[in-house]
Amino acid sequence: MKEQKTILVRSTPEIPRSLETQEIDEESRPLILKENPTPKVSGEIALRLISSRFYVHEKTKVTDLLHDLQHHPYIPACGVVDDDMTVKGIIIRERFLSAMTQPYMLDVYRHRNVESLVQSAKSYFYQSHIYSLAEELSDHMESREEEFFILKDEKERFIGIFSTRDLLIYLSRIMQKDIRAARDVQKNLVPEELVYNRPLFSLFGASHAAKEVGGDFYAWKTLPDGIVLLLCDVAGKGPSASLITTSLSGMFQAFDFERKKIGEFLHLLNNYLFAAFHGEKYLTGVFAVLHEKSGVCHVWDMGHGHIAIRRKHSIYKLEMEDNNVPLGLFDYINPKPSRIQLHRDDMLLFFSDGIVEQKNPSGEFYGEKRLYRILKGSTNPQLIREAIWKDLKNFRGRYPQGDDVSFLLLHYHPGEGEYVYQNDA
Repeated sequence: MKEQKTILVRSTPEIPRSLETQEIDEESRPLILKENPTPKVSGEIALRLISSRFYVHEKTKVTDLLHDLQHHPYIPACGVVDDDMTVKGIIIRERFLSAMTQPYMLDVYRHRNVESLVQSAKSYFYQSHIYSLAEELSDHMESREEEFFILKDEKERFIGIFSTRDLLIYLSRIMQKDIRAARDVQKNLVPEELVYNRPLFSLFGASHAAKEVGGDFYAWKTLPDGIVLLLCDVAGKGPSASLITTSLSGMFQAFDFERKKIGEFLHLLNNYLFAAFHGEKYLTGVFAVLHEKSGVCHVWDMGHGHIAIRRKHSIYKLEMEDNNVPLGLFDYINPKPSRIQLHRDDMLLFFSDGIVEQKNPSGEFYGEKRLYRILKGSTNPQLIREAIWKDLKNFRGRYPQGDDVSFLLLHYHPGEGEYVYQNDA
C-alpha cells in the first residue's frame, strides 16, 4: 500500500481593507450564498462526503461573493449555477481570496460577475459509490494539495461539493471501524487468555497482537483420549494476516479429528493456502496431539521451531527430528511428526517468534534465555503469562512491540495415584 501523504491547506489570505471598511447593514443585507438542504443518506454513496452545499448564481457580483466569504470562513468552496441550478463550475475559497488580494485585482473585478472567475472541476453523480470514487481518485488523494469535486443529480443540477480531504477522512473512519470490528471478531477467535483443565493435564493460551489485529493463532479441540492443539504464526501482521487466522480457525473447528488424522488436516490447510496465495502468504506452526493416559505427545513442527519443555526445574529447547516446511509455501508437503514422552509435572511450551525477537532501544533481542528463566521460576500458568508480558514491556521500554506475541503452555500433571503408561495409547 502506498504511503499516505499529508494534505497541506494554506492559510486564508486577508480580505482587502477597502472591502472591510465598507459600511453595510449585515441584518438587512441578504446572503448571496445559498445552501441546499441536508439530504437523507442511505448507503455508502457520495452524498456522505459533502462538506459544502453552498452555491452562488453565475451573475452574482464578485464583491458580493467576497463579502459573504469574509463573514462565513467555514465555507471551503461553493458551486456556481445558472437559473436552472445547472452546474457551471466552482469557486474555491482559498484561490478566490488569494486572487482578490493581488494588486489592483479588486478594482478590475469590482463590477464583474462571478462567472468571470469560475473554475472547472470534475463532477460526479451524487449516488456514486464511495469506494468507486476512491479507486478513481486514488492518484488525486496522493497529492499534497487539496482538490475539490462537484456532485450533481441526473439533470446536471448542483447538489454539493467534496474534496480529497473529505474522502480521506471518510475512508480513514471506515477503516478504523472495520478494524475495530475485525479486532472484536479476532478476540473471540484468539482470546487474550484461555484456560482448559482436565484431571491429567492443563492448557493455558495467551496472545497479544502488535496491531489492532494480528496473525498469531492458537486453539485446541478435545478428543476421547486426549486433545489436539496448535499454535500458528502467519507471515506478516495486521488485517491481511488476520484474514488467514480467521480461515484457519474455521477450518480447525470444522475438521473431524476423531475420524481423520492430523496429517490430513495439514494437507488440507496447505492446499488451501497455496491455491489462494500461491506462496506469497504462508504460516509456520506447531500442531500436536496429546494422548493423556500415556503422556505421549506427537508434534508436527511446520517450520516453526519455538518449542521448549520444563522438566524437573530445567528448561530444554526441543529440536524436532524432521524439518517440515511452512504451510502454504509449496504446493506439496510431506509432514512428519516427532514423538515426545511427557512425565509427571512436565510443562511443554509453544511460543511465537514475536517474543524472542522483540527488540529494545539498544537493538538487542529479548531472546530465549529470558523467556526460559521465567518458565523455570514458576509452575503457575497465569503467573508465567503475567511475568512474560511484564518482562517484555520492561525490556522494550519505549520501543514499539514489533510482532504479535503468543504462547501455549501444556502442563502434564497426572495425580500421585495415576499410573502413566509408557507406550502409545
